[in-house]
Amino acid sequence: MRNLLLDIGNSSIKIAISSGNKIYNVKRYNYSKNNFTNIIKKILKYNRKEFDSIGISCLNSDYRKILLNNIKNKYSINPFFVKFAHNLPIKLKYEKSLGNDRICSAVAASMKYRNKKNILIIDFGTAATYNFVSNNIFIGGLITPGILTSLQSLNSRANLPLTGIKNINNLITNNTKTNILSGVIHQSLFTTEAIIKNLKKKYKNLFVISTGGLAELIFKKSCLIDKIEDNLVLEGINYILLHNKKSS
Repeated sequence: MRNLLLDIGNSSIKIAISSGNKIYNVKRYNYSKNNFTNIIKKILKYNRKEFDSIGISCLNSDYRKILLNNIKNKYSINPFFVKFAHNLPIKLKYEKSLGNDRICSAVAASMKYRNKKNILIIDFGTAATYNFVSNNIFIGGLITPGILTSLQSLNSRANLPLTGIKNINNLITNNTKTNILSGVIHQSLFTTEAIIKNLKKKYKNLFVISTGGLAELIFKKSCLIDKIEDNLVLEGINYILLHNKKSS
């Protein structure tokens, strides 16, 4: 069975086609509130025969309505929106506010690394989310501002120059733009490593995965992250969709 997968983030959309547990043709589209509908119409260019179902992770209720209307108009099918209440291949020890993207990445990590008892999944996106799974149970986590969010906050609140995201090797630099860049990247790095070290004191053989748009920046700087996975949310959507198909 092949599926069309859509991961609707806060500023970008990732799509892919799946065949069984494998995903391919991964593409990314940046969007804003003003052009979301146009981007969706651009994305939905696939021939209906190319897939059997559509699985979606989307937190925004307005965007879900737009997606539902466009998909029904083009394909005459109901898409599968990942929800907390769905039948999942892992258990959730968390309140119902848990984001769909966090559910998807936790499911994908648990399914791909079944031999790992304790897994920490860190998603470096608009927010940096730390998600802990133990024995296939989502225990909880924490959320901090993402690198780009910190940059934007400094620019708007401290009237400091806004600089683009790029890798920076030196901790101490000699101009304001690189001071800011070094600050937000190393703040994220040091926070991440402190969290990992703290969890490793309690949970033996903790396996750490990074994902998200800015994951590579931190992954390259830390020896405490075991694996980088670019498409965990998309893979999680697919695992959940397949799991519900089998159960129905």
